[in-house]
Amino acid sequence: MRKVLEGRYVLTRKDQSTHYKIPFTVPEDAEKMFISVAYEPKYNYDEEYGLALIKESMMKQAGEPLMTEGEMRACLPLDNHLSFSLDSPEGAVGTAHRGNNKQNFTICAESAEGGFYPCKIVKGNWIFTVSVTCIITDEITVSLKIEVGK
Repeated sequence: MRKVLEGRYVLTRKDQSTHYKIPFTVPEDAEKMFISVAYEPKYNYDEEYGLALIKESMMKQAGEPLMTEGEMRACLPLDNHLSFSLDSPEGAVGTAHRGNNKQNFTICAESAEGGFYPCKIVKGNWIFTVSVTCIITDEITVSLKIEVGK
């Protein structure tokens, strides 16, 4: 296997509802792509902060609390959520919305995993996108490694 990208990226609350694009280049003789992505932390364990976010959200959406404090506490801890998508030089390869903070994907012409489509691993410029669905901690560190092989 040959590493085509390895990096760490820090996202903050200001990145909420954005798409962080990470370009990389695939060489000519690749047949399979292996993607390993992880982010930390997954959870915010500050109960008072979590309760305040839940209450704020309910007030924005309904104008009143829709849950008791006990029901809100049952939703804790709140978690960060990112999703991932991939584009080849030939178009979209799919999106992973699983919510796990550690994920691995293998993609080739015959098969793919986790929301991605089977596709030929073509030479050229690709883009891995981190879609920031929810950041409830001050920051998230994303680790990404992409390798190609036969």
